[in-house]
Amino acid sequence: MRSEMETAIREANLGNDDTDIARRYLIDQVPQIDIAAEFGWERSTISYRLKRILRKVESTAQKLHFT
Repeated sequence: MRSEMETAIREANLGNDDTDIARRYLIDQVPQIDIAAEFGWERSTISYRLKRILRKVESTAQKLHFT
């Protein structure tokens, strides 16, 4: 499962920041507030970006037949 998640994140072509956010949130299970602190952003910014990130990762996982 972890390797499939890593592959889906990589194949989603999210860009550097969003890839890092996806890995920290989905794989490392770091809370949004902690990710925001790491980036120096507001938690609301992470929440907003995660909505798009999760849609792209899920779509990619489906295309790769992971779901």
